[in-house]
Amino acid sequence: MEKNIIVHIKKWGINGEGIAFVKRKPIFVPGAIPGETAEIQIIETKPRYQKAELIRILESVPARRYPLCPHQKECGGCALMHVRYKNQCRMKEQILKEALHKYAGYKGRIDPIVKNPEPLNYRNACKLPVRKVNGRWQSGMYAPDTNRFCAVDRCYVHDKDLELVRQQITEIFDQYPIPEIKTLVLKSFDHHVQVIVVTGKTKIAKAWIDAVSHLEPVVSIWQSIKTDSSIDPFGSEMIHLYGQKEMTVHLKDITCSLLPRSFFQLNTEQALRLYQTAAEWTPQSRCIVEAYSGIGAISLFVRGKGKEIIGIESIPDAVENANANAKRNGCDHIHFLCGDAAEKLKEIHQTIDTLIVDPPRSGLSDTMLTAIREQAPATILYISCNPSTLAKNISKLSQQYQIERVRPFDLFSQTPHVETICLLTRAEDR
Repeated sequence: MEKNIIVHIKKWGINGEGIAFVKRKPIFVPGAIPGETAEIQIIETKPRYQKAELIRILESVPARRYPLCPHQKECGGCALMHVRYKNQCRMKEQILKEALHKYAGYKGRIDPIVKNPEPLNYRNACKLPVRKVNGRWQSGMYAPDTNRFCAVDRCYVHDKDLELVRQQITEIFDQYPIPEIKTLVLKSFDHHVQVIVVTGKTKIAKAWIDAVSHLEPVVSIWQSIKTDSSIDPFGSEMIHLYGQKEMTVHLKDITCSLLPRSFFQLNTEQALRLYQTAAEWTPQSRCIVEAYSGIGAISLFVRGKGKEIIGIESIPDAVENANANAKRNGCDHIHFLCGDAAEKLKEIHQTIDTLIVDPPRSGLSDTMLTAIREQAPATILYISCNPSTLAKNISKLSQQYQIERVRPFDLFSQTPHVETICLLTRAEDR
């Protein structure tokens, strides 16, 4: 076993860990904060870096605070809960700045981060494994990089209605057990909660459905039958058990509906601010295309900026929601296509003035980047949840596009994740 060593933490890592350097090799130390002196133990050595366990802090910094959650270290879901909120925001600004400089060569201005007015109780959805612990059913998380289940009796970042239902449902699992239960999915909007229970091929007892339906915020119950081992949290079969089939989200003067498979940003209030910025930065256009459009919320927010708006989304339920949402909000000039973003983008034959992209953490694929270069829209609005893939993608577009403006948003307080909106313009148009 490696001996304990004492190090000085120099900088942040992208996952919220502190980084020390010994003989110029970085050592990643979860739980440590830049500026601190710490005693650590090396637990993994790779050719280019090492990972360590934090044994104790010898010299702390004012940014450190006591985490509210007793499960913080074991669960790993809130990797920055031991950091004061203003310092969390500075960390995210720094990570974004370093990524844009390192991968895209950008040294220009970055707008100040749009802070979260509610750093706790903000999360409107969760997907949690369900397991039996000491004879009782519990929902929780797997510890980072392990299959070790961590039961969580209270989560401080969940919306209060969502958290209340989660705690009550675990008690109902004890009263009316469900065979082959895998995951509990909850969504909360406007004090209404949707429950989706993911199981194997099993029938859920009416007594369980009745008990859950009597929980005050619950307006919708679904069962998802999952028999494969894919990373998709839902199975191929969805069964409506009670109440509303869709959830409704109100965003200022826009109303959107979501089917269970449809995705919406996990922080409703901050999503609203992000969408308002997207609308503000979008120029007047003949044709706007939104790729990875989900339920179409951004397209609806920019409805006044384009004569025609086309959304592209690969999830059929989301496309169904998006087209219904356009109709509900009186937007006949907006329609949505179902399919792969790159393939559908290539099939659009009219000139695209503005392209809005909001891809997953993996960023834009090479085929999507090729399709963008071929279509060559005058303006790109890139919404990202991963500074590294954002910067790498921008680098691959740099021969045609340059950064005009960048603004980070804190949608995921207590975690190292940061959302960013980046405005790109075609270089030849300047």
